[in-house]
Amino acid sequence: MILFNLIWFIIFGWWQAIVYLLVAAIFAITIVGIPIAKSLVQFAKLCAFPFGKEIIKETELKGTDNVSAIRKVGGSIVNIIWVPFGIIFAIVYICLGIASFITIIGIPAGIVYCKAAKFIVFPIGAKVVSKKQAYASAVANELEKRNNNENAGENSIDSGEKKTKKN
Repeated sequence: MILFNLIWFIIFGWWQAIVYLLVAAIFAITIVGIPIAKSLVQFAKLCAFPFGKEIIKETELKGTDNVSAIRKVGGSIVNIIWVPFGIIFAIVYICLGIASFITIIGIPAGIVYCKAAKFIVFPIGAKVVSKKQAYASAVANELEKRNNNENAGENSIDSGEKKTKKN
């Protein structure tokens, strides 16, 4: 992965990352644009070194209970504002991905462009993390979900036992 990231950075990544950092700086000037700017910084990180990275929603990374409702609602509103720009960028990245897939040597670049298209449509609340971190958060969320289901089952069993004891 290090070699792929190095080659990608030299050929494509450095200028894409700079472009998105400049766009992020422009969005950061406005109050409404700050969440978009933060997401574009994440996207610049993906553009610079895409191999070995995963795109994961913040609620999956931290757990749905650990992300405030205001952040979720605000992120949804800003994502709706961003959608027209995101669709244009996604179409460009999908076209670049298709062009890259046509050549055998361009398949890794095509994968990166498809990953970028996935991120850029709804960037607010998305994080770029290593594959290990994405896997670890998925496992932790699954364990938490199972633990909550077991606790809910125990509570329903306890209430059922109380009802039978009353009778």
